[in-house]
Amino acid sequence: MNPESAFSVAGKKIVITGGTAGIGLGVAGHLAAAQAKVVITGRRASGGQIAQQIDAQFVQMDVSDDASVVAGMADAAHLLGGAIDVLILNAGVGLDAGSVDGLDLEKFKRTFDVNVFGLAGCIKAGVKYMESGGSIIITSSPAGTVFMAGLSAYSSSKAAVNALTRVCAVELGPGGIRVNAVLPGIVETEMAFAPDGKDSEIEMIRTLTQTGVVRQPSEMGPVYQFLASDASKPFTGGLLGCDDGLSAGYSNNLLERAFGKSD
Repeated sequence: MNPESAFSVAGKKIVITGGTAGIGLGVAGHLAAAQAKVVITGRRASGGQIAQQIDAQFVQMDVSDDASVVAGMADAAHLLGGAIDVLILNAGVGLDAGSVDGLDLEKFKRTFDVNVFGLAGCIKAGVKYMESGGSIIITSSPAGTVFMAGLSAYSSSKAAVNALTRVCAVELGPGGIRVNAVLPGIVETEMAFAPDGKDSEIEMIRTLTQTGVVRQPSEMGPVYQFLASDASKPFTGGLLGCDDGLSAGYSNNLLERAFGKSD
């Protein structure tokens, strides 16, 4: 395999759910610039203008609505000539449902409706347009493997996402379709940080990673490109952490914040 062509996504037909903002938009822009044929989906009609800015196409779709997903995947495949090579499932929510002793069950259910049931529905609807050699890439989170108080809904939903990723890899593998998840760390998105407290939040969150870096959505693009390309053919059932070491252990900065700097 030619080293350059191995990582190429030129001409690949790619659908990205939740592609109008955050990581999804950053990845979509990167892949479109790499000459992939990209369709992004989102709940709001304004996504069409966003798609134009990155040379992509747009389909309005709500991942928590089964009928919308079936119709949306059909429309996306039609825009791409009837087939999908790469399905990037990025749509998700991070609602604050509280801790288990005071759980907001409506927010808990909504989190699972989007992050888990919506994901499963997108896989079911989208895989019909995929053939051998296809790649499904799911956006998960280190929160599904490293647990923190107060994230009961989000963490448990992402743990379910990780399990579903591997189940799908087992079930779809015989048909030549690979399934992997990307677990981004601290990425500066509207969902991750409240606008009124972003600066202070970022400074605190820097202490959680080994590098102290908060990433931009566009920096995730090459990771997804790898999993979309032929270079990743041996990869399936993987949970690819790109979290600046957040899940590796306690960072020195965090320990110093908690206990003070050692002599």
